[in-house]
Amino acid sequence: MDSRWQQLQELATRQHGHFTTSQAEAVGLTRPAIHYQLRAGRLSRPERGVYRFTAYPPTDHEREAILMLGSRLDPAVAFSHETALRHFDLSDAFPDKLHLTVPPTFRMRPPQDVTLHKAALAPNEVHAEGILRFTDPTRTLLDLTHDGYPLEQLQLAYEQARSRGLIRRRTLAQ
Repeated sequence: MDSRWQQLQELATRQHGHFTTSQAEAVGLTRPAIHYQLRAGRLSRPERGVYRFTAYPPTDHEREAILMLGSRLDPAVAFSHETALRHFDLSDAFPDKLHLTVPPTFRMRPPQDVTLHKAALAPNEVHAEGILRFTDPTRTLLDLTHDGYPLEQLQLAYEQARSRGLIRRRTLAQ
């Protein structure tokens, strides 16, 4: 295997099997080379500018990885609300849509399976895991409270987060 493809595959492994056109170009691959592999069935293209190695096993966070790569890994973008709650296993909720908090200046139309929330996130409000970013549990609970999430479910999520040491009472009081 060509070392450029090997380098790209190593990167994609850290990104749930995915990479962007610009990442491929950064390792020295051309768009025609990408399209050749796409036609050969070694790659798929789940979104414009985002590719997936077809041999890579599916993951639970594949859709989130595609969205992050599609947002050009903007550090001001993070999964939030019910999506973050589910990620931290603080609820048995399984939202119909992914919730993504983006900067107030964000202007692109979201895909149908995404609900956008506009807010400026401070660096300490974001929890990163590889290329995926989620609002931290404190910010997540505050956002859900602000948006009128059912109080009973909020209470349960709060108690779980406290018992697991993910939040402190003092932090929510501020």
